[in-house]
Amino acid sequence: MVEMNSQQSRIREAYDLTVEQYHKGIDPLESVPEEIKSLPGYEEVINNVSLGSSAADIKEYLKPEKGMHFLDAGCCANLANYRFDKWPCTYYGVDISPAMIEAMKTFALKNGISIGGLHNTDIANMPFDDDFFQIAALIGVLEYCTLEYSKRALREMRRVLQPGAKMVLDIPNLDHPYVETMFRLEEHLRRPHIPKGREALENLLAPMFRIEHADDSRVMLKYFVRAEK
Repeated sequence: MVEMNSQQSRIREAYDLTVEQYHKGIDPLESVPEEIKSLPGYEEVINNVSLGSSAADIKEYLKPEKGMHFLDAGCCANLANYRFDKWPCTYYGVDISPAMIEAMKTFALKNGISIGGLHNTDIANMPFDDDFFQIAALIGVLEYCTLEYSKRALREMRRVLQPGAKMVLDIPNLDHPYVETMFRLEEHLRRPHIPKGREALENLLAPMFRIEHADDSRVMLKYFVRAEK
């Protein structure tokens, strides 16, 4: 069972609603008001594939191989949208939205997709053994989390990752000119962000992960890290 605070409940409900809208053939972006669509960088925020889990630099860094376990933490509809099952590793997805997980299980079943598993769970309390994963992604997740919860989540990610394992994660780039546009859009979609600065996140990462590279060129600040031994 997933234990949630009010912020987590809001995010879960927002993504449950997204699944409901999808089943009804409704595109959530169709309801975005013109005052948001006219903000600077709106089209880049919604269309730039380099901001999502399918970005080429993620696969390039993780280098998935046969025999590896891949954790997609906060998986959303990534399995259906990006077909991570076609990577040579074994895919595991976790998400706080029960509707999203059920939708992905249905997708996998209908398409005969073989994966490691899909779990409706809190990323700060996951049902995996220590040192189970060799690669992981935590994309589009921490922006919804308090700093304290982010610390717990990163500690849990470190627990389930092998020493030396690779992970890619991101947070909003507060110095980017389009970040306020993204915040406004997310608020409209009932997914309020909790901004946290670069220094604050890096202080959380430091005891558990070594930062190998950071890309601050886009509206999402992306980190490429290794689990400390």
